[in-house]
Amino acid sequence: MESTPLQKATSTESTELSVGIHTLGCRLNQYESDGILNRFGRHSYRIVPLTDGPDIAIINTCTVTESADARNRNIIRQVLRRNPQARIFVTGCYAQTDPEKILGIPGVRAVVGNDRKSNIFEIIEGMLEEERRSDADPVSQSVHSLRTTQSPPSAQVSLSGGAIADPGRGKRAVLTDPFAYGDVFPVDHSRAYLKIQDGCDRKCSYCKIPQARGGGISRDAAEIMAHLRRMDEAGIPEIVLTGVNLGWFRENNMRFADLLERMLETVKHARIRLSSIEPSDVNERLAELSLHPRFCNYLHVPVQSGSANILRQMKRSYTPETFRMRIEKVRSINPDVFLGTDLMVGFPGETDADFEDSLKLLVDLDIAGVHAFPFSPREGTIAAVMPGRVHGTTVKERMQRVAAHKEAAMESFYRRMDGSIVEGVLEGEAKAEAKEVGSSLFMEALTGEFLRLNVPISDTTTLRRGQLVKLKLQAEGRVGWPVD
Repeated sequence: MESTPLQKATSTESTELSVGIHTLGCRLNQYESDGILNRFGRHSYRIVPLTDGPDIAIINTCTVTESADARNRNIIRQVLRRNPQARIFVTGCYAQTDPEKILGIPGVRAVVGNDRKSNIFEIIEGMLEEERRSDADPVSQSVHSLRTTQSPPSAQVSLSGGAIADPGRGKRAVLTDPFAYGDVFPVDHSRAYLKIQDGCDRKCSYCKIPQARGGGISRDAAEIMAHLRRMDEAGIPEIVLTGVNLGWFRENNMRFADLLERMLETVKHARIRLSSIEPSDVNERLAELSLHPRFCNYLHVPVQSGSANILRQMKRSYTPETFRMRIEKVRSINPDVFLGTDLMVGFPGETDADFEDSLKLLVDLDIAGVHAFPFSPREGTIAAVMPGRVHGTTVKERMQRVAAHKEAAMESFYRRMDGSIVEGVLEGEAKAEAKEVGSSLFMEALTGEFLRLNVPISDTTTLRRGQLVKLKLQAEGRVGWPVD
């Protein structure tokens, strides 16, 4: 089935106000950004890139690492420099956990935490209405007056309360209507995200996310299935299931695997991808479901460390041995599945031997899609005050070794897939040079295995962004040749 044009969240009856959003962090944030823009689009706002200088600029933040916090602040300041007339609203995880740091940046209009994020449209509309009412000139009651105001109001507002104190976990957000985004469709990207769960009840010693998103909560299954069907009927080629912890989905006796099976049997055109799944939820049933033709042949299972000692310090719920057993069970049922993982490097007390255990686990299990990142102390977590901080030079050397493993393992997987027929979603222009594929124009395709391929096209091609196409994989140059 050819995909219909993706929803752009714009309207022909547009007001003169425009809105843009910058999203940092995870796929869950991307889903929520799409939902926010969909709401504005349905109410006749113009959706534009932040680089176009919108009247309303929204920054949807992340706080998973210290560097993420720094990126949040840098993006806010960049938007302020480029577009000082904009009314800037900051939301997301960093807005939930550290609103006072954001309010310290002059020019930010309001900080809206995750606990109020699903209502950000109503919040912004209310604040704009207050501006209209406070203007003494009757003529300026129109939207035009808001757009032409020389500078936004200087008053700042924080709407990031709603935290509760929970022994052993510190402050945790209480989310208001975390699934109240309605039917969310992708804005300016080919694949769609479908939120089925939010929040986390784990006590991982390094993680700040429970402070930002609160306890685990599941979306209504009937609502999920209705949303899935509408996406499938719209011709969306790939639907990515997202949440803080997918495996924690619960509704009465229904568990995540039950929901996934129902979804796979429901979709007629789209394929389904899991954003990430915890090791404790990887089992024989999931492995069997991964063989379904509508399932993207890819599993991202975060290991964090291959050291038993470090995993204990992290307060993770598995050991290297149980992780290995679960992955080997998947491989025995689906030997061609592509595996990805997260690996934290330099956790406090990580010795050379601990790191070698991690690297050996990656090699032994042939995990190629490794997202490695250095330990980052997060305020309010147990790990932030742990002794034994690993020197930066050592962390850098270890990161380089993981990168070398990833490069070799990825190349090996491409070679193994050479000549095979795969399905890919066309996403946009590739960065490869023309000489590598014998053409001057490419599109980039993402396969079910999460491999990126350069698809050569010509001026007369009928291929287009958002299309799901069959490709013959060529390892050399990582090319996907369209197959009739």
